[in-house]
Amino acid sequence: MQRRTNRIEILLTDEELTALRSKAADFGSVSCYIRSALREFSGTDAKGKMEAVENMAELSRKLSDELAWAGSNLNQAMKRANELAVAGLLTGRYYNDVVLPSINEIKRVLGDMQTVQRDALDKIIRDGMRII
Repeated sequence: MQRRTNRIEILLTDEELTALRSKAADFGSVSCYIRSALREFSGTDAKGKMEAVENMAELSRKLSDELAWAGSNLNQAMKRANELAVAGLLTGRYYNDVVLPSINEIKRVLGDMQTVQRDALDKIIRDGMRII
């Protein structure tokens, strides 16, 4: 192993230094953390990795919002179905026109989530294999 003899100097605010030390805690030292980050992010694929992570985060937020919306609709439909059942007024038509479409929408969103996650994972694997 080569002896490390070169130094760099960087100016940080107190907050930046605290954050850097906190992030470096699991690495044993700030120097080890910086060397690790340099290896991780200086490769030719670093930009692609960051874009993939950003895309996954964006898709995850979008699908999470859709799922929350669909879940809210289902919750409202079920609450109304329970009210109608208690009053003895629940009909098959309400189930077919309101409850079932809400359930199908949630199934659709979950299916979309699975497809997006599978496609993203496949792309990450393909890109990773291309790099090796």
